[in-house]
Amino acid sequence: MRGRLFILALVAAVAATGGSVAQASKLVDFKLPARGGEINDRWYGYKGVPRARAILPDGYDPKKAYPVLYILPGLSNTYTWWTEPARGNVAKTVEGLDAIVVTPEGGTGGWYTDWWNKGRRGDPSWESYFLDQVVPQIEARYKIKPERRFHALSGGSMGGLGAAYLGGRLPGYFGSVAVLSGFVDTQIQPGVTWGQSLISGLGNKLDADLVYGPLNGYYATGHNPTKLAANLVQTRVFMSSGDGQPSPVNSGTPVDQLLEPVFIRPMSDDYAAALRKAGVHLTYEVHTGFHDWANLNRELSDAIDWGLFRKVDEHPTQWANDTVATHGKLWAFRYRFDSPPDRIVRFRRDGDRLWVSRAGSPVTIRTGGCRISLATPGDLRIPANRCR
Repeated sequence: MRGRLFILALVAAVAATGGSVAQASKLVDFKLPARGGEINDRWYGYKGVPRARAILPDGYDPKKAYPVLYILPGLSNTYTWWTEPARGNVAKTVEGLDAIVVTPEGGTGGWYTDWWNKGRRGDPSWESYFLDQVVPQIEARYKIKPERRFHALSGGSMGGLGAAYLGGRLPGYFGSVAVLSGFVDTQIQPGVTWGQSLISGLGNKLDADLVYGPLNGYYATGHNPTKLAANLVQTRVFMSSGDGQPSPVNSGTPVDQLLEPVFIRPMSDDYAAALRKAGVHLTYEVHTGFHDWANLNRELSDAIDWGLFRKVDEHPTQWANDTVATHGKLWAFRYRFDSPPDRIVRFRRDGDRLWVSRAGSPVTIRTGGCRISLATPGDLRIPANRCR
């Protein structure tokens, strides 16, 4: 029953329409092209390359380095929705936060995943777009403080899934992650991932395995934040959820009233339990509210009060990370598999050694100027000095 309700709720959500955009002097729109061909313009509702919007702090000085906060849009949302006064109104929420805030595109239903697509892993590739294009292009456009404590990632609903998952894909960059009523346990009930694929395939192709592949396969599990909780052990995590009970500021539809108690709260409880079991630094808040903008605005404000840019370990020498990605960056190590992994692969560092579990192919690791080809499973002694 919950799976059917989920699909009906997603159908209603994806049918939502946009509104007018109120411009302000602090808001800057710009293009963030998918230079690696990760996505094309059929995945968002406008012509041209993907875009983003930045909210610059009061008294912004381009010569000064700032912290950065990314806020990811949810299902059926574009990059503008978090800033629209009738929706996220984020410029007001972040007043006084001396940081650059960026709202990139999320594809309205991209799920921040390189889609399975019968094993082709792409078309579109939303996680690769964010990690390989959005973050580096923002670093090139604005002067950002280099320490990971000054890099925060947040999002609501589908954007909360993105924050939880992508924060674990790039733990050496993001020091804090804020998950706002996030869709964070994609395998909580049979059929949930199918529902995500079917919604995202509307108008394109109806394939229940489109986004994540087989229901309980390794690719689906390797994109489920609850199964990857240990990837955030070195990261501060704030998480919040409404309980489905009305609050004085609720403005949600019947679908909004349904989503929080039936899906988001159970998912959040599961995710919180997994984070705590893994030893993650977690703050989890539950409050009255529906799955609407009033709820998300409150949660973002609470995350800012919690502290998005507090101290974290900048260079830990003990960590583990599970992934199904073909390439990525883990702390000081860039990796690329010769062939896409055929299972969940674990990278583990312990002091001066790095282990990589079986992946179905060798992996090339770059660190400190060194380029190392490693059979999997395998391990290596981390070079003490930079290679020529």
